[in-house]
Amino acid sequence: MPLSHPDVFLAFRFRDFSLLSLNQLCLSLSILIQEVVIGYSLYQLTQNSLSLGLVAIVELVPFICLSLLSGYWADRFNRQKILQWGFSCSCLIPLLFIALFHRNQQYAIQQTTLLFGIYSLIFCLGILRGIYSPSFNSLRPLLVPEHAYANAATWTSLIWQIGAISGPLCAGLLLSQFGLESTLYCVFALCCIGSIALYALNARTFPKIGTQQISKSLEEALLFIFKNRLLFWTILLDLASMLFCGVVVLLPIFTQDILHQGTEGLGILRAAPAIGACIMMLCLTYCSPMQHAWRNMLWSTLGIACCTLTFALSPLFWLSVILLVILGALDSISIVIRQTLFQQIPPKELLGRVSALNGILVTSGNQFGALQASFITRYLTVVPATLIGGSICLLISSISFICTRDLLKTSSNHDKDTILTAEK
Repeated sequence: MPLSHPDVFLAFRFRDFSLLSLNQLCLSLSILIQEVVIGYSLYQLTQNSLSLGLVAIVELVPFICLSLLSGYWADRFNRQKILQWGFSCSCLIPLLFIALFHRNQQYAIQQTTLLFGIYSLIFCLGILRGIYSPSFNSLRPLLVPEHAYANAATWTSLIWQIGAISGPLCAGLLLSQFGLESTLYCVFALCCIGSIALYALNARTFPKIGTQQISKSLEEALLFIFKNRLLFWTILLDLASMLFCGVVVLLPIFTQDILHQGTEGLGILRAAPAIGACIMMLCLTYCSPMQHAWRNMLWSTLGIACCTLTFALSPLFWLSVILLVILGALDSISIVIRQTLFQQIPPKELLGRVSALNGILVTSGNQFGALQASFITRYLTVVPATLIGGSICLLISSISFICTRDLLKTSSNHDKDTILTAEK
């Protein structure tokens, strides 16, 4: 198709990709609505930033422990059925949150017991996400032909960002107008719709690995990632931005203590990065970032670091919103590049394990970033903590540029054969 007239909706011409996208929209909405209301309730309950960081680590531990095994399962067994059952079980989590908070209203549970219950449910959610996430990520490339990978990756990221815009806005509105329990019932309804979409997928078979040991099987996937320089450095830059520029977990503190806003303000701030991402994603459906991919990765990460530094010093609500919009737009570029590379480069029989490793790195980066941000904030306050993180990300991006100048030329062509030559 001529470059001047790209098929913007190419990926949606495949039925199962559309169904998986519906599931993803429901997933992103449900996760973010639940995340906002639980995080806000925790901070109101404890007035301690560490309680927000602890949420991240409690979900991360089971996710990491199960993701590698689940990636092996995704390559060894039917990843579609694993996804269907794992996601269906996650529908119970919002109902259990409702029961816990309802019991607290009736019987005034002690704070320690209530916190234990909240973190236990978050731990269970981490288990379920660790089970179905590798299957979800490794299923998507099999639903569209290879020439549609970049378009599918762009729409996948755009759908997530649409949910990321609507989720926090709905969370703030529902929480302020209807209360916690009604909001969680909406989360449950979204989970049910997403589960129905998964069961409507066409039955299919998948390429399988042999009966090799799990440890050797996972080592094969890890070595593949480290062997390809473009994948390796892409992950490194992503980790730098996630570990040190994760201001989202601190938004309840910025909202209340710096910008002096309420729940509606928190919803707007949480939605701002997704608004910027959606705008950028729409642009990327017409102009792929895979042309000069490594250059685009470097510039986007440098921009994220600069936006984080400026956001830390902003005393104005409207300026903070604009900075978060720009930050989200820049982050979307790196997301599309990473997702396209991880669909395009690995062989099909490695997709489950490579997706699991990538998911662990991405999720652990976000969660450890949230933990370190909340920990430093606990002792240095929120502004110095954010400034330190942005400065470290800026330094890592600069070092990456110096060490990978040859990739600027190699990644100027997004053809698969050219990318595969970028190996150690």
